[in-house]
Amino acid sequence: MTGNCMAHPILISLANIDASVCSKTSLHGYLLLALLPIPKFLHKNTRTHSMLQDWLVHQALNKILHLLKVAATVGVMMSDPVGNLWYCYTLLASWITDTPEESLLSATSPKVSPVTTATSKEFGNPFHHPSRTAMLTLTAIRTACATHDPSNYLKFLKVIQKLGLNGVIYPFFEGWPLSDPSDFFTPEVLHHFHRLFWDHDANWCILTVRAAEIDFHFSLLQTTVGHCLFEDGISNLKQVTGHDHHTIQQYMVGVITSAVPHRFLIAICSLVLNALQEFHDHKNAIMHAGTQKDDSWRIPKLELLQSVVLSIRLSGAVSQWSADITEHAHVQEIKVPACSGNNQNYYSQIACYLDRSEKCFHFDITTYLASQPSNQQDNDELSDQDKDHHPELESQDHSLTDQMVPTRSVINYFKVADALSCGCVPNAQKPFHTISTTTTAFHFASKPSLRLSVDEASVTFNIPDLCSALWEYLSRLPNASSHLVSGVRTQEQNCTLPFKCIQIWHKVHVQQMYYYESQTPDAPQTLCALPPSTTKRHGMYDTVIVNAEPESNWPRCGLEGHSVVQLRMIFHPLHFDHFVAYVQCFDIVPQQGIPNNINSGTGMHLMRRATKPNGSRIGDVIPVMWIRSPAHLIPNFGKEAHACLTGESSYEFLTEFWLNKFWTKELYYTLSP
Repeated sequence: MTGNCMAHPILISLANIDASVCSKTSLHGYLLLALLPIPKFLHKNTRTHSMLQDWLVHQALNKILHLLKVAATVGVMMSDPVGNLWYCYTLLASWITDTPEESLLSATSPKVSPVTTATSKEFGNPFHHPSRTAMLTLTAIRTACATHDPSNYLKFLKVIQKLGLNGVIYPFFEGWPLSDPSDFFTPEVLHHFHRLFWDHDANWCILTVRAAEIDFHFSLLQTTVGHCLFEDGISNLKQVTGHDHHTIQQYMVGVITSAVPHRFLIAICSLVLNALQEFHDHKNAIMHAGTQKDDSWRIPKLELLQSVVLSIRLSGAVSQWSADITEHAHVQEIKVPACSGNNQNYYSQIACYLDRSEKCFHFDITTYLASQPSNQQDNDELSDQDKDHHPELESQDHSLTDQMVPTRSVINYFKVADALSCGCVPNAQKPFHTISTTTTAFHFASKPSLRLSVDEASVTFNIPDLCSALWEYLSRLPNASSHLVSGVRTQEQNCTLPFKCIQIWHKVHVQQMYYYESQTPDAPQTLCALPPSTTKRHGMYDTVIVNAEPESNWPRCGLEGHSVVQLRMIFHPLHFDHFVAYVQCFDIVPQQGIPNNINSGTGMHLMRRATKPNGSRIGDVIPVMWIRSPAHLIPNFGKEAHACLTGESSYEFLTEFWLNKFWTKELYYTLSP
């Protein structure tokens, strides 16, 4: 492939397919409908070129979609996979595309909104303009055609410019019932949210904080295994993916907090939270900072945010209309077939490739079904009432989907822990290396990372009070009393422990349930507590949220009754029947006059390392099962971060941190008031 644009692909899917199925490209939820030509015209005027290209696109779409429009008007009889006949109407539920293509398909000029009547000078208005209906656009087209003959290109261009049109005289949605651009152009997460943030919010922050300073802030961040970091900063990033846009959003508010004016921070945080009205209330702070020159805010994606609520009410959650899915399907349906040919006759070779791939796909499904034992006779003997009492039959329905989806399933440590506790594995290693509470599951490697004496571990992990902390923990065990991480010691010296050696784990896998799907496990996360070494001079210690109550109401109760601590060592004394950890505590910095001590600008808690009067850190030994969730902290850098800090030392030398609620979706749900 040479990289030249050869055709514009149109993919099609069914809106009543479950979003979890349609999002998997291996299930072929999107199919190639057509390849639209990309012509080159000989006219001298470039604006005429653009208008003629738009004409051709809509003419091609009218021909391709004609039968769908007929079916939407009078209906058509179709059969479902089991042979039942249904009378169907093919309405246009959503057209997933970016802003420039929305202007093309809505037959409007780029200087007006494709979904409302707003013009470019009104994109920054803090209210929703009237919706752009198909009738409104068609009326404007008829007015333009009545004024000048469309074949007189130059004069016609002057007319359509005043009416906010792109010159198309037969838009594809004409004659398609219930198809208004304001309805079928659903908000698109990848471009309308993440790309909007990267193109504008991130740029405002870079200009306000200064590129060198914000890059330095990003280089000082630490996070758990599996989360992306930007060690070289963000100001010079090129060809950034949507995943990177999303990750930068997770860090940006905490990174800029103390380096920008308060109202500027509120405006940026509001766009991250999709609190549109609050952004408009504080957007002048962005102009006062000198980062936004145009006081009319001619940002098309900003105006499109006004239609999000209406679209959700009409078409459901916007996540199901993400271009991330269609772009993956574009690779599978177009790029892979095109690269499999000989760079000749692209259209016919792509069609041949897809035809043969579909035949192989159907053959694999057929052979798989034929190889499965037949349960048809057994199922016929069961009445509908009987089936309700046989949940194993429902599990068999998913076997075909499991066969078609080659992705690895998420391990469920909760089930493993239940099986171990019930004695299903009689020879299992004790204490069990997979354990769980009602909210969190833990998995340890079968072998420890280190075996050290208590004194050696105290030196290796730089924990001077490890021995006294263990003694304090042992003194509480007989009473089974819960306690806060207070660092209180009833016996500082001459504490003789009943053991000398401990087994130490550098990592533990932690798993939680989804916030809104309390029976579905999320992917496990790895928590680390690594001692200082030649490669990591200050070690690597992750942060967690803990609670002393075994049946706490996490995550519904938020941070109430919980503590934020840093894992400094994960270990198992040889005669214990459970795993423990040495942690160091953070205190919530009070916010004067604000409930829950949440900062009014960021919506986050400000944490400070808890210390004793002599300056030493407060730490304690706690059971690992007190851990409820991983957490993420962002240092409070101030106006400028200290030049001596590095990515390894920043979390050891700084004392104040922001509890980053934007780090993961589940943590955001939990920590948001």
